[in-house]
Amino acid sequence: MNSQQGARSISLRARRGLARRARSSLFLLAAWYSPTTALRVAFHRLRGVNVGNSVEIGYFVILDNLYPEKVFIADGATISARSTILAHDEAFSYTGLGPEIVAETRIGPGAFIGVHCVVLPGVTIGRGAVVGAGSVVTNDVAPGTVVAGVPARVMTRKGTP
Repeated sequence: MNSQQGARSISLRARRGLARRARSSLFLLAAWYSPTTALRVAFHRLRGVNVGNSVEIGYFVILDNLYPEKVFIADGATISARSTILAHDEAFSYTGLGPEIVAETRIGPGAFIGVHCVVLPGVTIGRGAVVGAGSVVTNDVAPGTVVAGVPARVMTRKGTP
C-alpha cells in the first residue's frame, strides 16, 4: 500500500471529538456496573441513546460507543446481558475498501434481544420480535417474528408453531 492509499483509508474512519468519546465511554462503564436496570437506562440516555419507557437493559450491554444517538430502543423492549447494538461499522474503512457505515438501528416496542446477541448497523427489530441468545442479526426482523442463529434466521412467527 502506498502512502496515498494509507491516507485515504484513514480519512474514511470515524472522527468523533475526544470529549464526546470520553463522555460516551465513561457513561458506558457506569451503565455496565449499575445494579439496576433503571440506572443502566439512565446512563445510556446520558450517552445519547434514545431509550423509551419501561425498557430493560441487562449487564454489560454495548449500545454503540461512537454513535449512541443512532440507537433507538422503543417502549417495553428488553436487551439482555452482554448484547451489542451497533450503529456503525468501520470494517471497510480499516481495510481501505470503502467508507464506514453509519446507520440508525432500531429495537421496536416490546421486542426481546436474548443474551449475547449482536445487532448490526441499520437493522430494525420489529414490534414484539424475539432474537434468540447468541444471534447475529444482519437484516431487519419483522414484527412478531422469532429469529436465531448466526446469521439470524426466522424460526417462527407469532401464532405459528
